[in-house]
Amino acid sequence: MKTRGPRTGKASAAEPRERILQEATRLIAQRGFGAISVNDVAQAVGISKQALLYHYPSREALHAAVVDSLIEHSNRHLLLLLGAFTGKGEERLERAMAQIRQFFDTDPHAARVMLRELLDGDREQLARLRQGVEPWLRLMADTLRQGQQEGRIRLELDPEAAVAHVGTLLVSTFALLPLEGWAEVSGAEWRERRLGEVVRIIERYLFTHASPEPGGPGRSSSPRRQTK
Repeated sequence: MKTRGPRTGKASAAEPRERILQEATRLIAQRGFGAISVNDVAQAVGISKQALLYHYPSREALHAAVVDSLIEHSNRHLLLLLGAFTGKGEERLERAMAQIRQFFDTDPHAARVMLRELLDGDREQLARLRQGVEPWLRLMADTLRQGQQEGRIRLELDPEAAVAHVGTLLVSTFALLPLEGWAEVSGAEWRERRLGEVVRIIERYLFTHASPEPGGPGRSSSPRRQTK
């Protein structure tokens, strides 16, 4: 049986770059970009500052790479999100919510980095991030409009503003999930309770009818259209 030799070429070259990105993302999530240095990231990776600068020639280049990596991650999940929008009404949104949760679960630092970037207000990075998430926002707004035409989404909602509110709720919730809850339950149970409540909040906010659980009391067999 042949043993594999050391990997060479693009694969081996990508490894230190990926480790640098991972540690930079983690540190930005914890402290914010303004509070970290190239040396902080190099120490976290276990390499010299010069070795880090070989891959990312400046602190700003590293910052841009972190944001680009986050956008690339979101775009991969956007393809899955598009696949979730094959049903109608609540079912479609529930599948989309599952994909959004998977997005934040597979990159636990993503929500905090997004929140810190929004709060830090770096114009260049905000423009980069906005360009990356805009397809998500437009997709959701268009889906809300379609739902309004079907009578499932509240007619009084402004689709773009509603997406902004829901997006803020999701990002802030996932960003703060690692914090300990005040309820006397395990961290895992508290997390599930919070995420379950977020889904219920969004459902009640968006839909013309909603119930605490699918198929539970109050769930009608057909959507109620609002009266003018």
